[in-house]
Amino acid sequence: MLWFQSHDKYLEVNRVIRRLINNFVPNRIPLKGESRWELRSNRTMPVLLVPYDNNDLSVNEVAYALTKNLSSRGLALVLHQPLRAEQVVVGLWSNAHPYFVSGKVRQMLALGGGFWQIGVETVELLCPKHSPELARLLPWAARLDPCVPWEPRC
Repeated sequence: MLWFQSHDKYLEVNRVIRRLINNFVPNRIPLKGESRWELRSNRTMPVLLVPYDNNDLSVNEVAYALTKNLSSRGLALVLHQPLRAEQVVVGLWSNAHPYFVSGKVRQMLALGGGFWQIGVETVELLCPKHSPELARLLPWAARLDPCVPWEPRC
């Protein structure tokens, strides 16, 4: 009898999860009025996010976010608070190498639960060798690599 009860509970949970999956179509076709140039690819990875204005990085406002989806022209990021910036630098980590991209914030949506989504149009690839301010972000960007031990700073 217990097996049947646990099986019924499993089916209840399974129904709810399937409903969630069916309600949120991640790679939907753009709706009328959306300014998407191409379809997005769902990828979740941590990124570094730094607001900037007039080519001045706000290094004291460094934050981490998660990607929701990517395209060659932009990305959607999920944050734990709203962002009050029109331009950002996004730090990405790939194959033991950091990349920094400048971007314009095109959209900000409340997701609920204190989370926000921003849409960023990518503008250009930035090189830390040519910018001392950008080079200061390298230790934070290294934390994006899961192989680098992370120690909280006090």
